[in-house]
Amino acid sequence: MTLVELPKSAAAAMPPPRRRVLRWLVGTVVALALLAGVAFGLAEYYYTTVPIPRDKSGTQQVRAENLRPGVANTIVAAVDPDFYQQSSELVWPSSEITKRYAVVAMGVSWDDLDSWQVRVGAHKLEGWYTKAQLLDFYLNTAHYGEGAIGLGQAAMLYFEKHPRDLTVAEGALLAAHLDAVPGDLQAAWNRVLDTMVERGWLDAAERAGLAFPATTGG
Repeated sequence: MTLVELPKSAAAAMPPPRRRVLRWLVGTVVALALLAGVAFGLAEYYYTTVPIPRDKSGTQQVRAENLRPGVANTIVAAVDPDFYQQSSELVWPSSEITKRYAVVAMGVSWDDLDSWQVRVGAHKLEGWYTKAQLLDFYLNTAHYGEGAIGLGQAAMLYFEKHPRDLTVAEGALLAAHLDAVPGDLQAAWNRVLDTMVERGWLDAAERAGLAFPATTGG
């Protein structure tokens, strides 16, 4: 018997193409919803297993508020100009500075900077500490080259100064050691200052009058 010879009642019982498409869409949506629920549950479970990173900044802390105006922002300009803004990341958002600090505080490899573990740790840090505190943590744990860890060691190594006596030009040179863009230090120093002008953290006339500083060591 061919399709043409089917009884009319049998032919009428077959679902029309539009109904079959609707059933397929409903089934797909339900399956995706189930998968999303499972993924969310796993993500929440993973989130709870990552502890809040401990404070590794040490007892002799340099605080940004005790530096000369603009010096702390040289570090922000070099590493994470968007630090003071809300992160645009969709999953466990956090700033670059917080993630860098999280790597140190969690004792993991720098290769894990963008890993889920570090993202979760950084996200928890931003929920627990203020931006000012996180910046202080980073200032005291960042590696400024030549074995100098923390702004205190870096200021003494390169300029034989206490951090509170650093100028903006000197701060920008220390910050240049943290710049992730390959190139020479003077080019990085210029990028730091230009970024500060763009962000409104440094007057253009003042920037024009700054000279690349000489170091005493490093």
